[in-house]
Parts: sequence; structure tokens; C-alpha cells
Amino acid sequence: MSYKLPSDEEVADAVRMAISRRGVVNSQRRLAELVLKELKSTDPDFSVTEERVRRIAIDRGIVKVNIIARDSEKKTASNECPVCGVKMKRIRNLTVYGGSINLGYRCSRCGYWTGLTNRRPIRYIFSKK
Repeated sequence: MSYKLPSDEEVADAVRMAISRRGVVNSQRRLAELVLKELKSTDPDFSVTEERVRRIAIDRGIVKVNIIARDSEKKTASNECPVCGVKMKRIRNLTVYGGSINLGYRCSRCGYWTGLTNRRPIRYIFSKK
């Protein structure tokens, strides 16, 4: 069975249509299903992954995303945002003695944040911007 990959612009247009019809989408999987339905109306061979839909929607500024995450016992190891893939900025605080300590990391694009222990996203809620 063959498939075609739509361009980023075609995916972005499908996201705009899906989010304008629904208003709020309560999961990444549901958003991908709605976008795929929009894409298949133009070409039945189109296919797209959930992660690609999420990243394009956030990169293009089409949606506002609310990220629900859970804490894990592992320390934060990466400076890359697990939601949108950009480099996260450190959250720092000054100490009484003039030094500074690292409190965690924050993504400037999507708003995801994590402390010194890792927070992993478990649900995304997308809404119209």
C-alpha cells in the first residue's frame, strides 16, 4: 500500500480547518485524526504522523497548546523541548550569597517547563489562538 506525504503548508491548512471546526481538541491523537480526515478529502493517499501535526501546529502558531505532564524520578538530561524540539532556556535564581542556581528549564515557543526532575508530557489540549 503506497502513501504520500503532504507538504508542511498542506498540513498547516488542514490544522487550521480542523481547529476552526472543533474549537478545542483534547488530545494529540484526535487532532491528528481530524487533520488526516481533512487531508484525505483532497488526496486519499496522504498520511501524516501525530508528532508532525503537533510540531507544525505549534511552529506555525496556529494553535495554543496546554501541556499536561507528569513528574518522573529521573533528572532532567536534555535541553531540548520534548514538545516542539527547540532549545529550552534555563530558569535561574540568585542566592543570598550572590551566586545563582538552576531551577529548571522553560521553552519560549510552546510554554513547556520542567524542574530538575524530568516532567514528561502525557496530554496536549489544543485550542484556537
